[in-house]
Amino acid sequence: MPKKDKRIGGACFVSVKNIVELGRLACALERAPFPLFSFKVDGRYRIAAQADLFMGVPIFYYHDLEKEGEFLAYRNLGEGEEVQLVEAATSPSYIYAPVIRVAKIPEALSKKEKFEDLFMSIEVENLASLLKVGTYKMLFEEPPLPLFAFENGSKWVLGTFTRIDEYEEASMFFYTKMGEEPPAGFVRYSPSSVQSTGFSKRTDEHGFVYVKVIKLAEKHPLVQF
Repeated sequence: MPKKDKRIGGACFVSVKNIVELGRLACALERAPFPLFSFKVDGRYRIAAQADLFMGVPIFYYHDLEKEGEFLAYRNLGEGEEVQLVEAATSPSYIYAPVIRVAKIPEALSKKEKFEDLFMSIEVENLASLLKVGTYKMLFEEPPLPLFAFENGSKWVLGTFTRIDEYEEASMFFYTKMGEEPPAGFVRYSPSSVQSTGFSKRTDEHGFVYVKVIKLAEKHPLVQF
């Protein structure tokens, strides 16, 4: 049976809280950093990474800055992170995401305010259950899925997007509720000690796998509760 002809029907742009969140998304724990796209919006430079595709809608995570650069440099310094835009990739202590300067965004990628198709949401019982979803791709030697955090009413939501098979239509958002903002940019998890699951500023402790947390500036527009 021939595949359906899918066309891009607009794009979803989701603002992250700051440049560190974007750097962590593009670079941390990845085999290769995501390419970033830079283009002007209202006099500022929008730096964006495409991290997913849902029902023909590319999902870009972005942060607006006063300037642009040729690369976004990221490094994890023990319990801290450093992110900056630079003109050259010169230091081996950094991971560099290339910045592609876009002269004009196609009309098909113009921001849409409302979307007909939304991710179905499934609430899991606790953080450990969410990490089991986020780390399953490691069985196939792929990086763990990022977790996205955002405020939803009086609660914070922490969740990840995944597919239950190869089709976009089967994508879902698995999440858990939190009483406060995630305190760190990573979560550590060990199948041999599930009780030790928790937030961490480090990614170098032995015996754990790590999943990155990306804080959004607003509720994710494609999530349905």
